[in-house]
Amino acid sequence: MGIRPKLLLIKGSAPFGGDCVLMLELGRAAQEQGYDVDILATDPHFQEMIRSQGMGLVDLDVIRRSIRPLWDLRGLARLTRFLARSPYTIVHTHTTKPGIVGTLAARRAGTPAVMHTVHLFPFHEETGRVVTAAYVAAERLAARWCDRIVTVSEHQRDWALRVGVGRPDQLVSIPNGVPIDRAKPRRSRADIRAELGLGDAFVILSTGRLAEQKGYEYLIRAAALLRDDQPAPQIVLAGGGPLRAKLEALVSSLDLEERVTLIGHRSDVGDLLAASDLVVLPSLWEGLSISLLEAMAAGKPVVTTAIGSNREVTNDGEAAVLVPPKDAASLAAAIRSLAADEQHRQELGRIGQLVQRERYSLQRMLDAYMSEYDGLLRRQSVRASARPVHVEGT
Repeated sequence: MGIRPKLLLIKGSAPFGGDCVLMLELGRAAQEQGYDVDILATDPHFQEMIRSQGMGLVDLDVIRRSIRPLWDLRGLARLTRFLARSPYTIVHTHTTKPGIVGTLAARRAGTPAVMHTVHLFPFHEETGRVVTAAYVAAERLAARWCDRIVTVSEHQRDWALRVGVGRPDQLVSIPNGVPIDRAKPRRSRADIRAELGLGDAFVILSTGRLAEQKGYEYLIRAAALLRDDQPAPQIVLAGGGPLRAKLEALVSSLDLEERVTLIGHRSDVGDLLAASDLVVLPSLWEGLSISLLEAMAAGKPVVTTAIGSNREVTNDGEAAVLVPPKDAASLAAAIRSLAADEQHRQELGRIGQLVQRERYSLQRMLDAYMSEYDGLLRRQSVRASARPVHVEGT
């Protein structure tokens, strides 16, 4: 029996999010293909899930989200030493900071193959020219240390090529996919609504981390514009994050406590989707939204913003209603229109579900990643066979 290839997925200290769900699925698929899989992560919730899935946990605090040059250099040195002692065949980094520190450490340690998935570039629709230029320079440098760079949408791949991050033969787009089971309810719609005190209201759901990127402020302000509608919708925000206190204060200042509820992080996404009538995702920037794919998988109508990756996923608005970002009035108008048109809601849900199953299935995503891993292994084999053999006496 040959030696099993070893794969290390690197997340670092970033909090649990949609990318972690995809990493777990990726790890399981790699195990089924014969890889030994470890994941480097320090978020406690993610660590618990890694252990529960039977994967190896590397509990090494070497990559933190904030930029602290001296700490980062020490982290780089520690990670390089760890990788130099570890026989990983492939190191696969995820998100921005691991994509710089992790790929450099892997190259310095002599790891045979290095791969990076860009879940979202640090430059996006909301970054200015100076900040974008600095991030582009860092991403160009990091690209030199990668054998393969994966973007989660064609929009992100095209953007990378336009600004000179990576080469066409180095960059590949593998769109995110979601497991259909994650969008399926475990309990009845009536039970979930009773638990949340929603009764028979028209319910709007938004799922995701409570961070600036997700644009929740504009949904809350849209709720204020809808307060006199009959009936006024109930809005449920599911997720944790750094803006919770700020968003709760905004809800209170607009006197919306009876209309907007923040329920914190939830693992029962399928149940929440089943209890909702409409999903609203007011993101300001995205790589490719897992929340959007989950809503589409559940056959739910969606209102979201007309940013690049959302336009790509929804066929430029065929599978969702698109509105400008940072526009509470447009959000309110779209919500009001759909609340009054059940037939349109059903048609959007039907089209969205078809698109998700055709283009954004979990299996399609996993097959593409496994193909890339196989390609990296073949490259290593070719390189090994091409090395000159030293014979004593010659």
